[in-house]
Amino acid sequence: MVVDALAFSYAGRVLEGSRKAGEFARLCQGLSAPQDADISWRVAGRQDAGTGRLWLDIQAQGTVTLTCQRCLGPFVMSLQVSNTIGLVKDQAQLDALDALEVTGEGSDIEYLVADRQLDILALVEDELILGLPYAPRHDVCPGAAADPEHQDVAKPSPFAVLEQLRK
Repeated sequence: MVVDALAFSYAGRVLEGSRKAGEFARLCQGLSAPQDADISWRVAGRQDAGTGRLWLDIQAQGTVTLTCQRCLGPFVMSLQVSNTIGLVKDQAQLDALDALEVTGEGSDIEYLVADRQLDILALVEDELILGLPYAPRHDVCPGAAADPEHQDVAKPSPFAVLEQLRK
């Protein structure tokens, strides 16, 4: 799904849909389980009335199956992303904004050079990839309560012996 990013934002257009997570090839790279859950997404273009700046609002939500880095078991994670990206007309504008950010004068807003051939689904996929955790893990691994290694057992302090010597 390719659009002219500038025209899309000027017109305030909206595209939305749903795809299987497995259809996002880059998102699924390195994920061990088959990804068959639905990912719903929405991209809206807009223009600020006062400044004339162009924006893309990107939202996506769904679930992916990841491998827990503690127990190496699979778990389903809810993935929700919401981001706003500013559009600039050329690379020189983007370089100027990057230079301001380096000096600490810029903002935390992400910018993208507006492309006449912007792939909306690739943009959504980029945001989903950025939403994945670096080291995914369960909040509490299944079976952790039965495993004595994972239980919080009150261990005596190694300095308790020193307390006895002090008396």
